Amino acid sequence: MSMNRTGLMLMILFCGLVVSAQRRMVAEWEPAFGTLIRWPLGIPGDLVVELARHDSVYVLVENPGQQAQATATFQSYGVNMNHCRFLEADTYSHWTRDWGPHYVFDENGNAGIADPLFDGYPWVPGCNGNQSLTSPESILGYEEDDAVNAALAGAFGLPLIEFPAYLTGGNIMTDGQGLAYSTQQMLDESETFCNQTCFMANAAGLLGLTDYSIASNPEVYGIQHIDCYAKLLDEETVLVKKLPAGHPEYECVEDLANFFRDQTTCYGRNYTVHRIFCPVITGDEVPAYTNSLILNHKVLVPLFGIEEDEQALQTYRDLMPGYQVVGFTGSWYYYDALHCRTMGIFDPEMLYIRHKAPKLAAAGVSCRLAARVTDYSQSGLMGDSLFLYWKPEGLFPWNRELLTVLPGTDSLVAWVPGLADGAGIRYYFSLADSSGRYETLPRTAPASHFSLEFTDLLTGIPEQGTTDELLIYTQPFSSQLSFRYTPRSEGMVTAKLLDISGRTLRETRKPANGKELLDFVWETSGLGRGCYFLRITSGNRILSTKVIKQ
Repeated sequence: MSMNRTGLMLMILFCGLVVSAQRRMVAEWEPAFGTLIRWPLGIPGDLVVELARHDSVYVLVENPGQQAQATATFQSYGVNMNHCRFLEADTYSHWTRDWGPHYVFDENGNAGIADPLFDGYPWVPGCNGNQSLTSPESILGYEEDDAVNAALAGAFGLPLIEFPAYLTGGNIMTDGQGLAYSTQQMLDESETFCNQTCFMANAAGLLGLTDYSIASNPEVYGIQHIDCYAKLLDEETVLVKKLPAGHPEYECVEDLANFFRDQTTCYGRNYTVHRIFCPVITGDEVPAYTNSLILNHKVLVPLFGIEEDEQALQTYRDLMPGYQVVGFTGSWYYYDALHCRTMGIFDPEMLYIRHKAPKLAAAGVSCRLAARVTDYSQSGLMGDSLFLYWKPEGLFPWNRELLTVLPGTDSLVAWVPGLADGAGIRYYFSLADSSGRYETLPRTAPASHFSLEFTDLLTGIPEQGTTDELLIYTQPFSSQLSFRYTPRSEGMVTAKLLDISGRTLRETRKPANGKELLDFVWETSGLGRGCYFLRITSGNRILSTKVIKQ
């Protein structure tokens, strides 16, 4: 990629972007290489074809003979064999979700594979107030599944993080930012050797799950896995099963929906809770539509051969714009479906973006939009390929603003102009790094995007400097930057305007003979839009604050 001098300077600067020192377990919607499955298959052939269409399929086989069988079968299905990688490991079951790898980044930005204990599926009572403890029944064979993560860590060259408790994959969902949810059964399974205090301490210390909430068991009797009842679609949206009135679990599932309505997201707001209707198929059994897989830009949904399948697919299409929603009929159960039999293999050098989207902004006041980014490849961000795209609501072309770094942070910022009361904008972020990785946020932008409404109900208060000594009149500024400084002592006062590389663009020196007010006015029409820094030096005192040119 060719770069002008400014772009080169930005790239060099962003190579030094601070990596967030946060241990965290990866969320399902983050960048993935592909999906882990097991041979013999527990999923339909057309799903294998889809998994390998644009991404990789990692197939566990026990020996070369099984690999030959799988290869011949996949070729007959029309699977893209260039996207298949066979890994040798003994397995007992096809539930790769439950015993497969949880990806965790440590405080230095290095990926590892968490390896919890696995010993099968205890069926326990739970719903309607019955929460009695039942220890897991050890079944010969599950020790093979329990050993798979060590083999995967060796194959992928990643460290193994020993987790001294159960962490069955179908019964945990996380937002990738330290929040996680499981049902009570997760704690009950580990109780005899790692009580709740032990479990939570290890979840925080080893996995970065510092806010771990436990929901009541939703099943009358079963394995109590949360993925058959609820699914996080992103950091602030959760999809919960909706049962027919009169179903034995109806009240328990409504309690689960209310549980999530009362939870606080990583951004300090309540979740948006959506429902997906699951009718009775036979007896009390209902389809597990929440047991779906998010794989990069796709959502793969289990279908049950009933009329409501299309309604379930449409629910996902409505809630996840830009994603390709595809349904698959298989040998699914009400307690075990597509999600249970697949597991993501994530990119250990991903370009990871997060953003707390404001919902409202003050009318007529420029609004700062910031994204936090972690360049796990440590290759450096491409300074001339970091953009905020925005446009007013309606049929307008996208505007593009160059994102600038806040020095000493992992944040990138851009400003959008304030619109009139009731007007709104759509926007998304687009970033690239020097490793060739490219990401947008939302991931399926521009089909999906953030929305911001301007309102007179909010009053915009421009930044007024770092203390009451400094008053900035024009913020953001355009053709002129005006500010007032009140010195605390006599001596020379020096005011400088610096760009993000530290280069001095404007400088004024004035004597201070006490605490009289010093007014400064700089003509700035020749400066480009973006982030600058105002620095005031008075004796041994230095004030520094960020200013934005629009």
